[in-house]
Amino acid sequence: MRLSVVIASHDAAASIETCLAALEPQCRDSQVEVIVADSSTDATPRLIASRFAWVRLLHFDEPLALPALRGRGIAVSRGDVIAILDPYSVAAADWVACVLEAHRQRPHAVIGGTVGLYQAQSCSHATWTLYLNEYGLFMPPAEQGETWILPGNNVAYKRAALFDGATPRYPVFWKTFANWEIERGRSPLWLEPTIRVDLNKPIPLTDYLRTRYHHGRCFAGMRVQGASPVVRILRAFSTPLVPAILLWRWTRGFWPKRSDRWRFVLTLPAQLVLFTVWAWGEAWGYLRGSGRTCEQLFY
Repeated sequence: MRLSVVIASHDAAASIETCLAALEPQCRDSQVEVIVADSSTDATPRLIASRFAWVRLLHFDEPLALPALRGRGIAVSRGDVIAILDPYSVAAADWVACVLEAHRQRPHAVIGGTVGLYQAQSCSHATWTLYLNEYGLFMPPAEQGETWILPGNNVAYKRAALFDGATPRYPVFWKTFANWEIERGRSPLWLEPTIRVDLNKPIPLTDYLRTRYHHGRCFAGMRVQGASPVVRILRAFSTPLVPAILLWRWTRGFWPKRSDRWRFVLTLPAQLVLFTVWAWGEAWGYLRGSGRTCEQLFY
């Protein structure tokens, strides 16, 4: 069974070396390929070309958002299994073996893993806040089994889920919408805790806040594309409930893990702010569409 690892990258020089260095010892087999689809303006492409010559680098001069980059990486992949990582994902030493073993054993089309925090004990309160907001649901330990959500930075697909023959099904790859479509085809999502990455995402809080708004508005605009004005307005009026719903979901998913509960409690006010920013984006997306927000998703 062959594995393709697709990494979408935009100005990730500060983190992608750690990401690729973790993969390097696992990718000496000719059955494993790593594809970096990149639209960086920083040193990322030069770093990859000089330090990681074994990586297949696809560089684009135009500033493509992550879904477009992922789509282009997937389109040229050759694996029977196609895994999606971020440049901020630091794979465990057995990550490749665990991904392939899970897909050999399970019939599920989509299998994801857990997301820890890289060098967690030395991380700041702000880093913990952003990590818990984005990936707290996937923090180890986690239970193996079917699930309603998987992390976008540690997920792998059987090729048939992403291709119609030789034609890519998702030229622009939106994980949430692709997973919903796959689930409607009666293949539930599967969480395999042994497939682990750690998050190493050194981005400023202001950038993260802006990205939360863009994600919320882009998601909502795509969700109601073609819907009637009544549906749009009703969804927009429901968005004040979104922060409370998300906070409840995150608390219910995180609390049974027991570890680092105190960190979660300390970050609750910030979590509410971040979920509110997302909800504000959703409201505008339902009322006015995505605008150009989908083109600005670089994180």
